[in-house]
Amino acid sequence: MLIARDPVAFVDAEVMGDAVAAGSGTPGRSVADFERAHGQTLFGFVRTLGVKDDDAPDVVQESLLRLFDALCAGQSIRDRKAWTFHVAYRLAMDEHRRFARGLRLMNARPRLAAVEDPGADVERQQVWSEVGCLPARQCAVLFLRFRADLAFDEIGMTLGITASAARSHCTQALATLRNRLGGEAD
Repeated sequence: MLIARDPVAFVDAEVMGDAVAAGSGTPGRSVADFERAHGQTLFGFVRTLGVKDDDAPDVVQESLLRLFDALCAGQSIRDRKAWTFHVAYRLAMDEHRRFARGLRLMNARPRLAAVEDPGADVERQQVWSEVGCLPARQCAVLFLRFRADLAFDEIGMTLGITASAARSHCTQALATLRNRLGGEAD
């Protein structure tokens, strides 16, 4: 599901030393075996913690990659299942914090009527009042792009989306504004 399942070792056995001898071959094989045995349960656990369907596989994959990294580094992990579930729990909490931070940013944005812009004219106020009617994500992207002057990479990091998704939201929002306002909105 999330880890390559071919029998080829991910790391050279000479580099691994004791970590290989303690596991079931190589760390790659060990993690692949772990994923086969516990991957679905780990996914269910992450979903139970409230991580969205789109983000849950990423949290599971990151947990398994951290297990792989720990094994490659030679860490002694007595209970791999408990260790990996703990890592998944911490990652799920990080996901919740990132989502909450995005919501706080969206809710903290100044309301359009409250923004005091000395160069504000009637057209600008009309455009920003229409921006306020857009879906929340598009509104946030436009605000961060044109009021906060952030690049799409920074917008993506702020909202927990990719830069291309931020660019797509911006493009869709501008097209909607053009249709609503009947002309050029940017």
